[in-house]
Amino acid sequence: MPKDAPDVKVEITRALGAEVVLYDRNSEDREAISADISDRTGAVIVPPYDHTAVIAGQGAVGLEAMQQMEEIGAVPDTFLVPCSGGGLIAGCAIAVKDAAPHVNVLAAEPEHFDDTARSLAAGKRLANSPGSASICDALLVPTPGKLTFEIMRRTLSGGVAVTEDDVKAAVRAAFLDARVVVEPGGAVGLAAVLSGKLAGSAKNICVVMSGGNIDRTLFADILTG
Repeated sequence: MPKDAPDVKVEITRALGAEVVLYDRNSEDREAISADISDRTGAVIVPPYDHTAVIAGQGAVGLEAMQQMEEIGAVPDTFLVPCSGGGLIAGCAIAVKDAAPHVNVLAAEPEHFDDTARSLAAGKRLANSPGSASICDALLVPTPGKLTFEIMRRTLSGGVAVTEDDVKAAVRAAFLDARVVVEPGGAVGLAAVLSGKLAGSAKNICVVMSGGNIDRTLFADILTG
């Protein structure tokens, strides 16, 4: 995990029995670190997003969402998903497009980390500029995955970037209005909706809010800010 990962995420992972290896996301390569651990211990590497099984598993979110909306007679025109390396949104897009091909699937990202939106617009994988920071710690991968980008290129309608203040407002609204604790990276889709950054044609919107790993101090600051 990155050294700047929320303490609560590190603590819970250790409590589940894991050995957590921390690294500096700005100066160290987590893939190289993982490969070294695997070589020394024989552990199996499970990629966080760029793997067919991971994409399929995370895509169950989109599948279940579409099934639940069908049960209540709702059909979205827009489907927003937090995006980093692309595993979650690639899987969701496959499921959503299979159920309703007309739906616009959009990547939600923090400003300065909108590599997916820019890559989709350019038609090739682009990287984020180094040196930026965000409270959305789970969404700071420098560039889309190779496998995930090919899926996103065929299934996504684009992306939207939100500010840190937009994200804080969304975290606050999720708790105060819906009684849901969501981490900053999981709230970027809601932030896009609440901040008015979607096109006016979006009326029936499904937003994926993923993850509740937020430090108590940050959460308190956001709620009182």
